[in-house]
Amino acid sequence: MTLEDLLSVEPLGETSLSPDGKNFAFVRNGQIVLFPADGGWPVTLTSTAGGKSGISWSPDGQTLAFASQGSIWTVSVEGGAPHRLTRSQPGPGDPRQAGDRNPQWSPKGDWILFETGRRGHSDLNVVSPNGLRESVLTPSSNDSGAGAWSPDGTSIAYVERAPSYFSGKLEVMKFDSQSGRAETPQTLYTSPVDRGGGWSLRRAAWSPDGKTLAIALQESGWDNIYLINANGGTPKPLTRGEQEDLDPVFSPDGKSIAFVSNRETPEEAHIWTIPIDGKGAHILTSSKVPGIEAMPEWSSDGKEIYFHRTTPLEATELMVSEVGGNSEAKRLTHTSPKNLEGALQVPDKVRFQSKDGVSVSALLYKPKGFKPGTRYPAVLWIHGGPEGEDVYRLDLWAQYLAQEGYLVLEPNYRGSTGYGEKFRNLNVEDSGGGEMDDVAAAVKYLVDQGMADPKRIAIGGGSHGGTMVAYAVTRYPQLFAAAIEMYGVVDRATFVERTNRNSAVRWMMKMGGTPAEKPDVYKRANSLLLVDKIQTPLLILHGEDDPQVPPYESVQFVKALTAAHKTFYYFTYPNELHGFSQREHRLDAWNKELAFLQKYINPKFGLSSTSTDDFLLSGPTHATSERPARP
Repeated sequence: MTLEDLLSVEPLGETSLSPDGKNFAFVRNGQIVLFPADGGWPVTLTSTAGGKSGISWSPDGQTLAFASQGSIWTVSVEGGAPHRLTRSQPGPGDPRQAGDRNPQWSPKGDWILFETGRRGHSDLNVVSPNGLRESVLTPSSNDSGAGAWSPDGTSIAYVERAPSYFSGKLEVMKFDSQSGRAETPQTLYTSPVDRGGGWSLRRAAWSPDGKTLAIALQESGWDNIYLINANGGTPKPLTRGEQEDLDPVFSPDGKSIAFVSNRETPEEAHIWTIPIDGKGAHILTSSKVPGIEAMPEWSSDGKEIYFHRTTPLEATELMVSEVGGNSEAKRLTHTSPKNLEGALQVPDKVRFQSKDGVSVSALLYKPKGFKPGTRYPAVLWIHGGPEGEDVYRLDLWAQYLAQEGYLVLEPNYRGSTGYGEKFRNLNVEDSGGGEMDDVAAAVKYLVDQGMADPKRIAIGGGSHGGTMVAYAVTRYPQLFAAAIEMYGVVDRATFVERTNRNSAVRWMMKMGGTPAEKPDVYKRANSLLLVDKIQTPLLILHGEDDPQVPPYESVQFVKALTAAHKTFYYFTYPNELHGFSQREHRLDAWNKELAFLQKYINPKFGLSSTSTDDFLLSGPTHATSERPARP
């Protein structure tokens, strides 16, 4: 594999089945594509500028609504120029949520529901298909989203969030199609406060008769599926157990529900079905390769379920399987390049104990031709969130590093999702404590197993993974020979001042309060106070327009590293938000990371290079800094 090969893989994005069940619409290369549901050649429908998302079919199947350039559009499935319905200016705050997005046709086709960030937070609006009429449905200052029409179009279920009920309320409001206005909503359910701030209600699903809503709740400390009467009442559990059950969808006859569950192993997810009486859940398909399945969608006759699947060996594909067959699913798309076949591996799942006895899972990618007893250079790659999880998916960066001769370990440290509420909140008021001990225990595991060279171990990650890198080099200064810190937080107090509103609320919950209320907690999480302890060379990367982790975090880090005469390299990327999306920036970042790893834990010799750059760490990005360590 080359780095260009990594960019050649474009996984399937969201898909939407037409009302007659004959065609799918999805986005590829920024354009809407139509694809026969029984397989066939895709047809590109649009060619206009701007990425597209949120595809929704009109009830008659003749028109698609979608979001693009911060506005809502429609386009005929027969082709022609798209029609722009909304033109309001994006609001303040997080630019990722500042425009109009996620359109949904009403069942009667007379209105399109959408989310908007025009007022600096998320509202629900409706617009007529000709764009001449528009109404605000949720005029409060709270965040409203995850809207869903009732089957008859007379009600809308949605989730409202505020700092006092940050995990959300499930609301239902009556909608008048004549006026385009909504009545005062009825609250069906208010989620208990999640003390870590990381859990929230997802979209509810309506039963075909409009009498019941299905939704994932965390009443038991795990995500299970519950049924709620649309007129109110106590939620009734449909699934039970210590697993994460998510994203329920009713069958067309209303007798069964399809959902996503990791009940077989936390690092996998499969589609399951269950009768609405709760008597016996059944897995939809079997597969020889572990993976992640998502986005179930019933066929119009209820005999099949379409869904997405990704594995370590393939990108996200659209699949279909007969209900009740428990057989291998049929693949409808082929997005994975053939040249990658044979170059990929399924990682091993490993477990180890942390310093305090907590059991931690991780995925391990081994170098090609791995020989037991040989000690390899190793890279611990830390996921973000921290409410994230490394799972059996196509992870091309980990695969590439393994190809280049590195052991790659991805630990699901405390705070990760997939293992229940208790595990996810073990890092509350302890940021940089037990979670960092988990990562240190991962290093110990690799060394004790005789796989990793203790003098050639690196750590890297982005977002909270980058935060963990800063913790690593300050709390365990002699453990890592190199560290890649990407758009991470180094001072949680300055972070909550500058990040977006919901991110600030979430993190103040996780820290136990504001910086004034919990000064000791914030002090323990402040890596800037420990910069003098750093012995590890650092590569720091950040997008210049990041609304999630403001670039000021890296600026502070670089200033402190400079003052302490530490070794570091610092690059920023223009017009990038949280992460790197532009092709040239992704390639440049990967090349810098590889060169950095080669310099410090896996040196190469005899490269016949005439470059005058310092091991390729100079490049097109506009900011570079290096400070030699004191002798």
